[in-house]
Parts: sequence; structure tokens; C-alpha cells
Amino acid sequence: MTIRVYSKPGCGKCEAAKSKLKMMGFGYEEHNLQYHVEHHDGWREDNSVSVMAAHTLLDTMPLIEVGEEYHDYSSAMRKLKKMKKMQKEEEVAVAN
Repeated sequence: MTIRVYSKPGCGKCEAAKSKLKMMGFGYEEHNLQYHVEHHDGWREDNSVSVMAAHTLLDTMPLIEVGEEYHDYSSAMRKLKKMKKMQKEEEVAVAN
């Protein structure tokens, strides 16, 4: 599962999200939206269209992509905590 964090410089919530992901043991890709705002040849093919859409949401930073779904900070953390809990329950079930 791929996790991407779309953030901007000086965003406290963005830094908190990245710290929380590390603490929870999730790896992630970081994308600074400051560098992803130009149209160019191939922008549809290289996923820039998703980044352009995310850029319109700068006031709701960070934007966190989990799998193929986009979430704000709160909903992403709820989803990831639930996934982590299910993973632990599966590990316990396998161990027994």
C-alpha cells in the first residue's frame, strides 16, 4: 500500500502527520506541492493531474493519499489506526 503526504512548507499539521506516520510504522512518500503546480506535456500520464487537484486544497493540508483514496489529516489517521489494529488482530489470530 502506498501512502503519499502532500504538504507545503511551514505547515505544522503536515509535520505532525509525517511524525505520526513514522511513529505508527508506516512508510510514506512526501510531495511538496510548492513544486507540483505547473502543467506540462504528459501531466495526465504522470499523475500530476492528481497533484494539481490536491493543490486546490492547500487550506486543508496535509492531504494524505492512502492507497488510491485521498484524506485530510484526521480521516487518514482514523483509517490507518483501523488498518493497524486489524493487522495486529490478524497477527494474534495466526499466532494462536
